[in-house]
Amino acid sequence: MKLRLLLLTRCNRDCEGCCNKQWDLAALPQVKTFIGYEQILLTGGEPLLDPMKVIRTCVAIRQEAGYGFPIYLYTAWSKDIVRYLQVINSVEGIVLTLHQRHDLDNFRRLQEWFRRHPHFAKMKSLRLNVFSEVGEDIHDDQWKVKNNVEWIENCPLPTDEVFMRL
Repeated sequence: MKLRLLLLTRCNRDCEGCCNKQWDLAALPQVKTFIGYEQILLTGGEPLLDPMKVIRTCVAIRQEAGYGFPIYLYTAWSKDIVRYLQVINSVEGIVLTLHQRHDLDNFRRLQEWFRRHPHFAKMKSLRLNVFSEVGEDIHDDQWKVKNNVEWIENCPLPTDEVFMRL
């Protein structure tokens, strides 16, 4: 079972098809334990609006549940590398989603930075979801890319996941 963990509800975007608009986030159950999950998926809102919260949460998870499973950060933040540098050692992977065409330039700068500093991404899972609104397919040897992602109405939770909040 995977835990999708809502770290914060704030977001720097206002995406039309955002799943968070379809959920009553305040009604989500609060996580009581991190023990027993195969993976923990940190999400928001936008988690990289508060990188220190991401780090504190990862530390709390590891203190309670150990290191026997991966923690992945789900983000749409591509504006600067600093927030990635703050959190990258706390997670096993990053799932970045590009929503709109203007996300491309920021992603390309991030992509180039990771190419020039491969040790930061070494042994990390880097996954990229590219919405069709971006208007371009991306191919990359560092990032596992899923192009032409579409918004899913009613945002059904996968059967192997539970969604909770801090």
